[in-house]
Amino acid sequence: MDGLVRIDGSEGEGGGQMLRTALALSMIKGRPFEIVNIRARRQKPGLRPQHLACVEAAAKISSAAVEGAFLGSRALRFEPGTVRPGTYDFVIRSAGSVSLVLHTVYLPLALAGARSVVTISGGTHVPFSPSFHFLLHQWAVLLRRLGVEVELTMARAGYYPEGGGAIRAKVFPAGSVRPLILGPRGALERLEGISLASGLARSVAERQRQQALARLEAEGLAAGIELAEAPSPGKGTSLFLLSTYQGGGRAAADALGALGKRAEKVADEACDQMLAFLRTRGAVDAHSADQLLLPLSLATGHSEFPVPDVSSHLLTNAQVIQRFVRAVLSIDGEPGGEGTVRVTPLPA
Repeated sequence: MDGLVRIDGSEGEGGGQMLRTALALSMIKGRPFEIVNIRARRQKPGLRPQHLACVEAAAKISSAAVEGAFLGSRALRFEPGTVRPGTYDFVIRSAGSVSLVLHTVYLPLALAGARSVVTISGGTHVPFSPSFHFLLHQWAVLLRRLGVEVELTMARAGYYPEGGGAIRAKVFPAGSVRPLILGPRGALERLEGISLASGLARSVAERQRQQALARLEAEGLAAGIELAEAPSPGKGTSLFLLSTYQGGGRAAADALGALGKRAEKVADEACDQMLAFLRTRGAVDAHSADQLLLPLSLATGHSEFPVPDVSSHLLTNAQVIQRFVRAVLSIDGEPGGEGTVRVTPLPA
């Protein structure tokens, strides 16, 4: 699998993850790519600040040659050099998600042979992306099972629209990626959460907590939810829930506050997500399933796990991965329903 990879960003789900996955695998495999119709299915197509930050971060760690890296660009060409571990500082010029930039660079850096320290400024708790607490308590834990160690800290929270948050990630070298087998999901072992508030009365976080506990108790579920505060240049809240199961399954749910949105509504959204997951046989939540595809395509053996939702995001990500990597990615199940993911890397 050599030569230029061509991607049509209007295919499948058509979002920014196509770009992030392509950037990561381009650096790991040393293969240039060209993508057109970037985010063609979005209300504001083309590169937005957070996507441009992903491109700039990838270019910096790999000394890449890039064409089309500007706001609103709908076409991009990326030719990577050698990935260099080191200390990096990336700033998103908006409340764009820090987690999406981290998702772009962590695996190329982990496979580069030495430790890296990455500081990213922007949004830590913003819509349509994993929150810092999701990264810390779900994503990084799952990566650790694969032999990929990312140590995370948050200096300050950043909410929409101000942003201004900051996280630091220590990315440790990984000689290889271990496969992952999960399922069938065992009994629920633990249900816990974090009710976070910044720049607001503690009572807001308490109301989120009380509403979540009441909702879960009504379903016969006991949970431990802690109250937390975080410094921030803006105001915001979030509620994070995490469930763990016998057999290694784990699922996370996130909800965010907004101007005029009641604390009880935030709690209801997070609980609705978790309760919906509990009604499935999934071993990990849909977002985690999507995030696992990339590292598992490079693993040393076969991986397999049931998912609660065969989403268009998941299917599109698999299509992009197979443009770069010799692996069989099988996703059984009807779109929008439950399914099973199987990933079998093939010899080079």
